Amino acid sequence: MNNRQRFRAHLADPKMLMVPIAHDPLCARIIERAGFQAVGVGGAASAAALLGRPDGRLLSAREMADVVWRTVDAVRVPVFADADDGYGDATHVAWTVRQYESAGAAGLFLADRPARRQRRRTVGAAEGDTVVPAAELIGRIEAAVAARRDPDMLIMARTDALAVHGIDEALGRAHGCVDAGADAICVANPASTDQMRRITEEITARRGIPTMADTNPGVTPPPTAAELQEIGYSLTLYPTLASRALARAVAEVMGELSWSGDAAPLADRLAPVEEFHALAGPPEHRPAGGPPGARR
Repeated sequence: MNNRQRFRAHLADPKMLMVPIAHDPLCARIIERAGFQAVGVGGAASAAALLGRPDGRLLSAREMADVVWRTVDAVRVPVFADADDGYGDATHVAWTVRQYESAGAAGLFLADRPARRQRRRTVGAAEGDTVVPAAELIGRIEAAVAARRDPDMLIMARTDALAVHGIDEALGRAHGCVDAGADAICVANPASTDQMRRITEEITARRGIPTMADTNPGVTPPPTAAELQEIGYSLTLYPTLASRALARAVAEVMGELSWSGDAAPLADRLAPVEEFHALAGPPEHRPAGGPPGARR
């Protein structure tokens, strides 16, 4: 069984699949060693790691595919990746899918945000809550499904329409994406556990399609992984947990060093050198096939 098949098997398992998004490949190894069955690649973490900037959609599809490749090379578990809006029209979506697939991703998700080249707003939508017409999202999914070479490469559709147009519209988009061939669905921004249950009942229970829980639902406090599993979700991401942990730890250690000028008292807050080198591992040759663009 390869990693794409393993990822699908995890989603079919009744147990919730928790997927932390890695800040970088070293962080991906830490996540793997902590016992997680999959690792994520996301725009916010990658923008912070590579650019020191928030997720302003500054990274290209090729740059994100390179992040996927580096992460896949660092771990043995499946890697699930954010493919944003597909980085353009249907042609760009197809190219993005091929790049992510060549990089070794087990799956990816595409959202109904406006394509970067269009930057148009839906009439009546609040700034930041823009979504493209349903037909455009469905077209992206059709293009993605047609572009993949490996049928085990998982294609997920994410819709943010609930916050803009309500749950009926969001679920209509979800059903349309399932009809277009999506292997999994994320309906973002549910405002209550009742809405969350409706999502899983319509998509997972009735149609047999795994659903991913929104990482920032409008439910307080946010449900735990066990609660999401009980509601019927198959997968949840943790987009910036690792990046924020790293930011706090480095800020505290460097702040103390700047103040004291003495690194010795920090030793018990650092990984021993031997542990660090063991985690990073010995130099390895890249797998045959090379970086994104070369089929793997």
